[in-house]
Amino acid sequence: MNMELVSRFRAIDLDSLDRVKLMERMDQKFLVPLKQLAEIFLAIERQYYVLEINKERILRYQTHYFDTKDDSLYTSHHNGKLNRYKVRKRTYLDTHTSFFEIKFKNNKRKTFKHRIKSDEGQTILNVREKEFVLQNSPIDPDDLHSKSMNQFRRITLTDKKLTERCTIDIGLQFKSKHQTTLLDSLAIIEIKQDRHGQSSALNHYLSESKISPIGFSKYCIGRALGEEDLKSNAFKAKIRLLNKLTD
Repeated sequence: MNMELVSRFRAIDLDSLDRVKLMERMDQKFLVPLKQLAEIFLAIERQYYVLEINKERILRYQTHYFDTKDDSLYTSHHNGKLNRYKVRKRTYLDTHTSFFEIKFKNNKRKTFKHRIKSDEGQTILNVREKEFVLQNSPIDPDDLHSKSMNQFRRITLTDKKLTERCTIDIGLQFKSKHQTTLLDSLAIIEIKQDRHGQSSALNHYLSESKISPIGFSKYCIGRALGEEDLKSNAFKAKIRLLNKLTD
């Protein structure tokens, strides 16, 4: 990633960005080759701020995902079940802060996220986290186990009206069981808005460029790529698209 491209945006600090938390939101994801980010950034740089923390604009993330012994959360997503959950611990490696998070997507495809601060590096749920699971989901916390991990670098943008948050994930690395998978020539763009169909410079550019939104779970795809014994028929088309974009 060429740092010069990111430096063209005006910066916004974390306190200001927190005005665009969007804990209840509509999400759209897009997959593009990493080399295409240059033209995208040049097209939208005047309409967006970039998050800057401690003079860094490309920040490192690590996420541990939890699932039940029989992989019920993965299976719900694979089978297209609506009203589904995701449980994870996300660590912001540059600031050494961690959050334990529960995401819920309802049958109207709206995403709700709840989170609490957590201890960095711990992959066994503590008492407080188990209580949090009980309060925010129907899942038995004693049946949750760490199943996979990913790492990536993220660029976070927000429009200048502070109504939209956009993340661009690059350098994606999945670790599942004993296998590591790299997707280092791919970028995942996610547009997060408070309502579906909200117009913005970025989604207008992507639409004009014939880049369509696609459902994409880093948790599910990471496990499907790394675990041959896991049911993954529903993700085959997306994995073929990944291979095409990363050739």
